[in-house]
Amino acid sequence: MTSAADQYLTSVLQNHEVFDLSDYREELDFLFDVLKEWAHDCYDCIIISGSRAKNTAVFPSSDVDIVVSLSSKCNDGNGGLRGLNSSFVAEMKTHYPNLREQNVSVGLNLSGLAVDVTPARKVPNFTHKHWIYSTKKQSYVQTNVRRHIIDIAKSGRTKEIKLLKIWREKNSLDFPSVYMEYLLTFQILSGRSLSNLSDNLGHVFNELARDVSNPLLNCRIEDPSNTNNILSDLLTTVEKRRIIKSAKIAQAADYWESVFE
Repeated sequence: MTSAADQYLTSVLQNHEVFDLSDYREELDFLFDVLKEWAHDCYDCIIISGSRAKNTAVFPSSDVDIVVSLSSKCNDGNGGLRGLNSSFVAEMKTHYPNLREQNVSVGLNLSGLAVDVTPARKVPNFTHKHWIYSTKKQSYVQTNVRRHIIDIAKSGRTKEIKLLKIWREKNSLDFPSVYMEYLLTFQILSGRSLSNLSDNLGHVFNELARDVSNPLLNCRIEDPSNTNNILSDLLTTVEKRRIIKSAKIAQAADYWESVFE
């Protein structure tokens, strides 16, 4: 029988379900046309990635994540991937002057719909591996977006991930989704039951609430598609301490209502 705590957490998830994108079809079609025109002969495909593809999206925080996939032979002759990224940002600014430049993407506002777009060049001889340019690292990173989608969407942990995202937004924490998803799925919740939602979430907060020497937040979490891409490096020590502090408060709560309301 489902516990009252599980029923409450299910209601939280229902209250944060994402809306359908059909109302933004015109804006998205225009964006896709802009991306195809920019990519030109390099264009391979457009991939809907991120939380919507993984079934971990929550309202109102989740963006629509889009990857514009470029041919492995694509090179603008002006600085490789860095040059491609500069060309991409410049082109997007002509259509979306108020865009946000981010680490590997640009953030757009399409009539209220938040969209992140990442240009990515395919790795030669691989179907799904891509190179993306990181402005934070000032270098390129190899990853596999489809591997991420499959790993998380089929993990059986999407409810716990969604609840932690809702908690993250309520507490204004910097906790990158890709890092969070792999940390929960393959570290914190590894080996635990796929049911008992309340018990699992309580375990998550117990683990995150460990003090500054927190072994999980300080362990190395690698991108399974590229072990040189260290997901745990996406957070600074200060940002991890903020997560620990907020997790301690959630851990001490007597009822889930105190955590989510």
